[in-house]
Amino acid sequence: MEGYESVRIEADPKIGVLLEGRGIRVEDIQKVIAFAEVAENFFTNSSTGHSLACRRPSKTTYWVEYGREGDFYRIYSAYSHRMKILEEFNMPAKLKKTTDWFCNKCGVPLELATVKLSYLDETFAADTPACPSCQRVCVSEEDAVEKMALAEKMLEDK
Repeated sequence: MEGYESVRIEADPKIGVLLEGRGIRVEDIQKVIAFAEVAENFFTNSSTGHSLACRRPSKTTYWVEYGREGDFYRIYSAYSHRMKILEEFNMPAKLKKTTDWFCNKCGVPLELATVKLSYLDETFAADTPACPSCQRVCVSEEDAVEKMALAEKMLEDK
C-alpha cells in the first residue's frame, strides 16, 4: 500500500505502551487509516465521533479507533485478531439490538448480527455488530482481545 507514510498519527503515552504490548506497529496503524480514509470504509461512533476501521493485509486483521485532529489522526486504541470474518454469511441475531456505531458508507446504525468466523479450518458463529445494508462487520476491542484471543488460543492448543 503506497502513501501510508504521509498519515500522521499521535497517541497518548499510555496508548503507545498498549500498542507495543499488542505488537501493533505504527506502520500497521498508518495503513489501516490510509485505506479507510481513501475508501471511506470505516464506522463512526455517534456518541464520541471516533472512527473505527480495519484492514486485513494477511492473516491478521488490524482495527484502529481514531479521530481526525487538523492534519493528524489521534489514536484512541488499536487491536488485532487472526480470525477471518465470513461477512457474506451474516444473519440477523436472535436479539434485535443497535449500537452507537454506524456504517460511514451506508449511513445506518450497526445491528447485532450472527456472523460466521473461521480460524484454523474451524468455522463458528458469533453475535457481533454489522451493517444491515452492506454486511460489513464491526469487531469490538473487547471481543478481539478477550473472546477471539481465547478462542484462537484454544484452537491452537487443540
